[in-house]
Order: sequence, then C-alpha cells, then structure tokens
Amino acid sequence: MTQLVSPMKTLGEIADFIGGEMRGDGSVSVSRVVHPAVAQGDSDLAFVLSPKEASIFESGKIVNAVVPADIENLPARNQIVVSRPRLVLAKLTQLFERPVHVAPGVHPCAAIDPTASIGQDVRIGPFCWVGPNSRIGQGCRLVSNVSVGAEVSVGDHTLLHAGVRIGDRCEIGSRVILQPNVTIGGDGFAFVTPEPGSVESVRKTGEVRSFNTELIRINSLGNVIIEDDVEIGAGTCIDRGTLGETRIGRGSKLDNLIQVGHNAMIGGNCLIVSQVGLGGSSKVGNRVVIGGQSGLPDHVSVGDDAVIHARSGIVSHVPERAAMIGIPALPLREFMQREVKMRRLPNLIKELKQQMESIIEKLNSLLPPK
Repeated sequence: MTQLVSPMKTLGEIADFIGGEMRGDGSVSVSRVVHPAVAQGDSDLAFVLSPKEASIFESGKIVNAVVPADIENLPARNQIVVSRPRLVLAKLTQLFERPVHVAPGVHPCAAIDPTASIGQDVRIGPFCWVGPNSRIGQGCRLVSNVSVGAEVSVGDHTLLHAGVRIGDRCEIGSRVILQPNVTIGGDGFAFVTPEPGSVESVRKTGEVRSFNTELIRINSLGNVIIEDDVEIGAGTCIDRGTLGETRIGRGSKLDNLIQVGHNAMIGGNCLIVSQVGLGGSSKVGNRVVIGGQSGLPDHVSVGDDAVIHARSGIVSHVPERAAMIGIPALPLREFMQREVKMRRLPNLIKELKQQMESIIEKLNSLLPPK
C-alpha cells in the first residue's frame, strides 16, 4: 500500500517561502505543520495564532514554531517570526498540502461517453460518469462516484470530490473545488397555481382568502455557471435557472449546506457561510460576506462589500457596504442602539415605578383624613 507522506523541508526554506524571520537553526527539517497542542518533537512545526496558545509551550515538546511578532519569549529552540499569522497559515498549508488521492488515468469502473472530451493528465476515479458531449479540461480530478451530465464544460485543474453531481449543460470554470456531495444544476423550486393562491392573496390583502388546490410545475430550462477559482462546500445545492442562468462569480467561496435558488446571481470574491439560503432571482454583489444561517428572499439584492451577520433575516434590498444583523435584519448601528435601549428597560421600569409610587404617596398626603 502506498503511504502518502508530506515532504521534508528545512526551517530556512520555510522562512523564505512565507517571508518570516528565522531565529535559530534553519537547517532543521520538518515534515508537518501542527497545532501546538499536538507537537511531538524535532520533525513538527508548531503554528501559533494567538497568545492564548503560549501556555502550551510549557510542556517542553515544542522545538520549532511559527510565532506572531507580538508574542515574545516563547521557549522554542527554533522560531520563524511572522507579522500576519493567518495569511502565513494559508501559505504553509499550500506548502505542506496532501492532495486527495486519485490514481492516474481513468478507472476501469468509470463510464465515459464516447462523445465526451477528456483533457490531458485527467484523473477519473471509480464509478464516475461523464455524459455525452461533455468536456473535462486538462489536469482535472474526479475522485469517485462523480456524475457529470450531458453537454457540461469543466475547466482546467478543477477538483470534483466524491459524490459531486453536475447537471446537463452546466459550466464549471478552471481551478474550481467542489467538496463531497455538491449538487450543481438541480431543478429550481418553481410552481404556480391555476388561479391566485394563498401566497398571492396574503401579499395582496394580508389574509389567506384563496387556496392552493393544484400546484403546476415550472420546468427549469436554464443552467448554472460557476466561474474560475470558486470553492463550494460539502452538501451545497445550486439550482439551475428557469430560463436563464444561475451564476457564482469568480473567486467566491461557499461553505457547506448552502441553498442557492434558481436564477440567483452571486458576485466575485464573496464569502458565504454554512446554512445560508438564497431565494430565486436574488442578487449578491461583489465581495459580500454572509454569515451562517442567514436568509435572503427571492428578488432581493445585496450591494457590493456588504457584511451580513450570522442568523440575519434579510427582508429588503441591502445597500453597498452595509453591515446588517438581526431578524428582521437592521443596520448594525441601529441594531446596537436598540439593544442598548432594550437592556435599559428593566431599570427604566423600576425607576418609573418608584416615581409613580412617590407621586401617589404625595397625592394621598394631600387628601383630607377620612
């Protein structure tokens, strides 16, 4: 059995790669980067993100460490001092990456349609299917049980983890990473009633005056376009457009278990955290951050560079660079002012009660004796 082992690198090489200051013996070789709590000896490089982890060094097991410049006097023999630890962590994980294993070539248990086009150096694992007239770009990896429908385009050096499903006519860019069980191009959730139904009556009158006696399916004829350098987390579902497209912009990162409705548009370099729901035809601008379990209804837009805090319920358009929080979501400053006032209420009620009791007592003293 082949064992995948991280390559050995010297501390000096690592310091040059991440732009850190080497203090100690740069010729020492290490094989892995670890949290300080699990460092075992000379071959481990402990990575310190915050002063809270400094106490772990008292164990004496940490020989080599990457440390922030604002932490001093850590008892590690060899140290690489850095100014922006989290950015350095990104570089280190690239340097010590252990890529997912896919054997070279096409596995004999894979099914590739004769009309499909497979680029150079593509690796396709067991039980994968590539449909008719689809194109897989060079350097792609399909791990196992991956389904690529008909007339799909997958760009170069894209990684499709186990269980990924890509529907017909969808377009996936280059250097895209789809985590296990991502579904791209399922039908949108679109139905209509022959006569105005309950939702329409509520929107019009505020009351349920008509009923959904029949639900008629609206088929999804569009597709999904995933632009270059997008990453999508496990179990996320992105519905195809009804007549047009659903699009995820270049460089955006979506977490696990996100639902993107039909015809939704997400701009570039967005960060969308787990369990977010984006309604059909919603629009998210560029560089937007949406916290976990937030919701965006259909046909609502979020402007560029907005930040939506976790568990926020968006009910109307969000302007660019806005910070929103709460259910229903409010601008952050307005929300905080409201929270401060709410916390003052018990004391205000207590003071008001005391004042009322004092007034009543004075009034009673003015009444003639019985």
